[in-house]
Formats: sequence, C-alpha cells, structure tokens
Amino acid sequence: MPNNRLEPVADGFVAFHTERGERWRHKDMLDARTGPGYRMFISDNGEERRYEFGEHESHDATILDLRDQLERAKRVTAGAVS
Repeated sequence: MPNNRLEPVADGFVAFHTERGERWRHKDMLDARTGPGYRMFISDNGEERRYEFGEHESHDATILDLRDQLERAKRVTAGAVS
C-alpha cells in the first residue's frame, strides 16, 4: 500500500509516492493556476520528467492526478530545466 500523503520539501517541491511505492517530488515551474506551463517531477534516484499543461487545464491536483501526470510526463535530461 503506497503512502497517500503529500510531503512538503524544504527545496519548494512537494513529494508523493507512486502506486509502486517510488518517491517523487514535483513542482509547478510557473505560478499560473490554469493554462500553459509545466510541472517538473524528480524521482529520488534522479530521473526527471516534465508534464506540459493544456491550454485550459487546471494546475490543481490530487495525489491521483499527480500519479497520472507522472505516467504521462516526458523524460528530460537531468539539469535541462528551462
């Protein structure tokens, strides 16, 4: 059973666990509440993924939304955040 809580992290990210128990951190890279922008995901082992929001998509998310977004997010090269 995975941990179903969000954990604020000192670096401004918020951590959560996948269904498989993997720990990931996420952070929205723009302050917008809806529309364009992206959410960066970083695993505890250093893998980075980027989820692009749709034009009218809300940036609010439950833990289930975060898990779904993580699955749909594209891998990025470490340190390639722009």
